[in-house]
Amino acid sequence: EYRDGYVDIPDGPGLGIEIDEDYVRDQTGGVDWHNPIWRHDDGSVAEW
Repeated sequence: EYRDGYVDIPDGPGLGIEIDEDYVRDQTGGVDWHNPIWRHDDGSVAEW
C-alpha cells in the first residue's frame, strides 16, 4: 500500500507479488524455450 509517497516494507519473502504460473504457461502457446548452449570443438562449454 502506498502512503505519502512511501510503500510499506513487505513482511514476507520476495517482492510481495504472486505469479499465476498456470496462466503464464497458457500464454506461452506451448513454446519450450531454453538458452542456447555453445560448445568448443573439444566439447567444453563456450559462454559469453
